[in-house]
Amino acid sequence: MEGPMLPSDRMIHRSVMTAQVMEFLSIRPGAWYVDATLGQGGHTEAILGQGGHVVAFDMDPEAIGKARAELLPRFGDRLRLVNVNHRNMGQVLREMDLHPRGVLLDSGWAMPQADSDAAGLSFEATGALDMRMDPSLETTALSLLENSSIEELASILSNYGDEPLAMGIARALAEARGRGRLPGTPKELAAFVSGVYYRKGYRRSRRHPATRTFMALRIVVNREIDSLVLGLSGVRPLLESGGSIVVLSFHSREDREIKHLFRNWSREGLGSLPFSKPRTADKEELRQNPRSRSAKMRVFIAN
Repeated sequence: MEGPMLPSDRMIHRSVMTAQVMEFLSIRPGAWYVDATLGQGGHTEAILGQGGHVVAFDMDPEAIGKARAELLPRFGDRLRLVNVNHRNMGQVLREMDLHPRGVLLDSGWAMPQADSDAAGLSFEATGALDMRMDPSLETTALSLLENSSIEELASILSNYGDEPLAMGIARALAEARGRGRLPGTPKELAAFVSGVYYRKGYRRSRRHPATRTFMALRIVVNREIDSLVLGLSGVRPLLESGGSIVVLSFHSREDREIKHLFRNWSREGLGSLPFSKPRTADKEELRQNPRSRSAKMRVFIAN
């Protein structure tokens, strides 16, 4: 779901590994497919373009609104849009009495979402330190910083962000909290984490020093790991025989969860894995789409 940042147009977005995704979804004209994370609609449009029908989920009302304006007029009743988190897609599909031929779940964030000032996901955002894509969720990024212990913060940053300075950042945040100077906006948090890196002797990096911290907080605030497993577990029994589940993940914790989930299903005789190690973007895509460098694809084929 991620795309490259172009200086001339921050809103340009390219879906990741589309050719490989389409290969394993094996689109049949007239069959139904699920896009569990609609985002900017690139994968959904590709499926529709090959004659498939799509039920697309997204908890972000802006993503649904964009697809309603841009895709529905072109594809009509071949596209159904559902503004709920993909953790509930099994229940929704049962209510529709729909058995999909394939499911795609792309756990990355579309660039306009990642740059969203309103949600507090951008390093430059000056609004509240929120990070919720679903406003009904109770926990915000700021409430995590306000209420978590040093050990809890370090665990979040390490387990969900692979942050090498997790303990140092957690201690610095706790100290700032004690002085009443906790960062209150994404821009302030990004500068705060950069300061920790600078004091630790880190001067240059290809990525922003706060990247891992933001990712970890975003994953926890939006319950992304739980939603990933619950959503896929709910939809698997509904798959047609021979249907596939394709998952694109962008974080080691997500990939581990999917690896174990798919292997367990395979051992239980529920289906098969066409390959054991995750597929990654090829050199040409990496050249054209730098954000695809962290993408890992895993596939499950139902019996």
